[in-house]
Amino acid sequence: HLSLLPSLSLNNIHIRQHISIDNTLHELAAADNAHKEGASACLLVNDENPRIPEWIAYHYHTLPLRSLTVAVDPLSRSSPLGILRRWNDTGLMEMQLWNDDDYLYEIAANGAEKKRIKVTPDVHGHRMRQNHFINKCMLDFKRRNKQWVLLIDVDEYITFNWIDDNNQEPDFPVEKAPDGIPTLMDWTWDSSEGVIEGWIDTLSSPTKVATGSLVSQMQIQPGGVVTDSTGDSYYLRDDRAVRDLDALDQPPEPMPILKYVMADSDDKLCGEIFNDVYDEKWDELWVCFEVDWEAPENEQKKTNIFHGGYVVEDLQQRKYFLEKEQALWPKRLAVEDAKDARERLPRVDERKTILDVVKEESNRHGYETMGPCIMMPRLRYGSFEVQPEAATVVTPGEIDPKNFVTLRYRWHGAKGVYVYGKTMIDVSQIPTEELQVEAENVHAPLCHYCPRQEWYYSPQYVTSLFRVNHYLDSFEAYTYRKDIRVELRQSVDRYNTLAKEGNHSMDTEGSHWLQEFVQDMGSENAKMLLAGAGIFPRLDWSLWKILWG
Repeated sequence: HLSLLPSLSLNNIHIRQHISIDNTLHELAAADNAHKEGASACLLVNDENPRIPEWIAYHYHTLPLRSLTVAVDPLSRSSPLGILRRWNDTGLMEMQLWNDDDYLYEIAANGAEKKRIKVTPDVHGHRMRQNHFINKCMLDFKRRNKQWVLLIDVDEYITFNWIDDNNQEPDFPVEKAPDGIPTLMDWTWDSSEGVIEGWIDTLSSPTKVATGSLVSQMQIQPGGVVTDSTGDSYYLRDDRAVRDLDALDQPPEPMPILKYVMADSDDKLCGEIFNDVYDEKWDELWVCFEVDWEAPENEQKKTNIFHGGYVVEDLQQRKYFLEKEQALWPKRLAVEDAKDARERLPRVDERKTILDVVKEESNRHGYETMGPCIMMPRLRYGSFEVQPEAATVVTPGEIDPKNFVTLRYRWHGAKGVYVYGKTMIDVSQIPTEELQVEAENVHAPLCHYCPRQEWYYSPQYVTSLFRVNHYLDSFEAYTYRKDIRVELRQSVDRYNTLAKEGNHSMDTEGSHWLQEFVQDMGSENAKMLLAGAGIFPRLDWSLWKILWG
């Protein structure tokens, strides 16, 4: 029986409540924990109690989730403590509830805790909070000898990325341009204009071109072929793969090394500097300098300038080496192997979990093709409701399928166009020091293990075995949380725009997870664990207004 971990508290207040649990769950817990390896997850929440029961139950059943750490944003008007305690008392899962004191602190190089981190009440502070929580949570799971850790939000659900013959998908990428179609190199997608800019290798010299407005965004991917409104087609070269062919492991001559490279708002090149042979700046200092992006050698490289293993020059012609961070990125499956793997994915009635498939495909193709960082594309689900299938209706009058977003919403956006993905990381393979700093971002937390994400280099939809379904839900649910982005979350226009983007086509593959969950747990136990799902009680946010205006 797994006990409640000591850090389960909210503002130093502990809550006890009596829960009636029959022997079915204790027997299930004993058998399950003895024979099934489970995954872990990290959740940062803010007034998410109506969503949490479904999220935990779904991932317990499909992942299978067995350890969960939840951090509560200080703006939250509610605590998930009661929900977590229900699960913890069954013995089925380990639960932790953290507040700011548990993760908003720096760690010294020797592992000792340093000063407390202050978070500003704005979007930048919100992202900083996310980044520190993610890595501290993974570090804690690593110390507890856990392996796979899922990093998604409470309105997101991991699932198999089945090939749906009844729904349009992006084409599988190809290695070279089809006959008669020019190749675009070093290309970028201009979302504001709806065009792609790049270079065509002509006989004299590379020529910069721009497409017309694209007919479909679904084919914008490395190795894809796009067609514009004039009827012209272009092949989009996989620039990262090409760059890797001649990327250097080490600097070709003594020069500073830049790590964690990015461009700032002024388009300067920034990063942590090491071995500064010019100004003798100390290692790990964050520096920024100007680069002539219009120079011929840089103009073509700008889209991939942050792909490591290359030398760049500043305006003073001083050279810097960009660390080859991609050396530890997971190897990508060949297109045909990825297609075969997607065709092998279990159907809804086969009762296989996400981790079952991770193990099977790792054994088939080698661990390095799956881990330690599995990148997953996202698919947005809109607000168009469907009547749940008869097979999903269980215990009429007690557990209503219409309270579960995974059953209520099956209309989604176009596949392959959603910006940025999410990850599942094998923390047992990540060095401790990589987890003692702030995460890079919520989409690719570890730049040495998770490929950098650009709009056009998000996880490729058609070659991914798993995806993350992101549910918009009802307007009531969308506006329920009062976080720092309150103006966006209260906007009807913003909601309607997202709803429209998520109503492109409908899933043809149903889900039996709820029915199977009730069968496994028993009706009364399932009812207890799912209590409050999809019900949004009114919360008092007068204190929120006082604190944050």
